[in-house]
Amino acid sequence: MWRRLQHWARTRFAQRGGGLDRQGFSLVEIMMVMVILAVGVLPIAVVQHQARSEVSEADRHTQAIAVAQMQVERLKSQGFGNIVNENGVSGNITWVAQVANVSFGLDRLTVTATWQNKSVVESLVVSDLVSMR
Repeated sequence: MWRRLQHWARTRFAQRGGGLDRQGFSLVEIMMVMVILAVGVLPIAVVQHQARSEVSEADRHTQAIAVAQMQVERLKSQGFGNIVNENGVSGNITWVAQVANVSFGLDRLTVTATWQNKSVVESLVVSDLVSMR
């Protein structure tokens, strides 16, 4: 079967004045390669863009966690009874610290970090307890 197909191709090219030893590529072959590359490369580009977006979002989330944790540790270092409600801005992250009495000798310290992610405002909360001892 394969030999018949080869023989047919040789005789067909010989009738047209061509041969199997021709140089270069035809326009149809180039167009087919371009279509195959476009179909294969376009999804990779879309995935790459999505990955960059998600990495950027994760980076902002990590920065917010670091800011909130840093404020909790800073406020805890002031000692029980000296912590007051505060707020501030670190980069593009806004934080609010609140202290609430849970029971005698025990306060709950809560820091809320807020940031803008595209058109959505996101926030996270870090809490800890501070005691007299």
